[in-house]
Amino acid sequence: MIRYEPETENETLFLRGGDDRLEVGRVDDVVDAVGGETYTIEYDERQRRQPWLETDEGVLEVDVREAATTLGHTAEAVSELREYDMETDRYGLPTRTVEFANMLVDILERQGADA
Repeated sequence: MIRYEPETENETLFLRGGDDRLEVGRVDDVVDAVGGETYTIEYDERQRRQPWLETDEGVLEVDVREAATTLGHTAEAVSELREYDMETDRYGLPTRTVEFANMLVDILERQGADA
């Protein structure tokens, strides 16, 4: 199964898997669509006891720019993104960029207390 890895070129984010490359949009637009440079994940009491989680307050701040430019994605996720075009949506950002941001938030949220 092909794994798509993010790459940036001239501040634009692409997902590349083998010879296939999909434009996602400007990295700054992804950050804006998520809501800012950081995203907060909250962990419940049980999750806080995991040895890999280093937070006493049950809150982890994620660098959105870093997550967007380092997390890999499945071929299925890229196929879903491909259905959206790069036309501007009602938020003034490309539709595919907003959908990618929503996908990123979903991934981050699955790590938290409501998972």
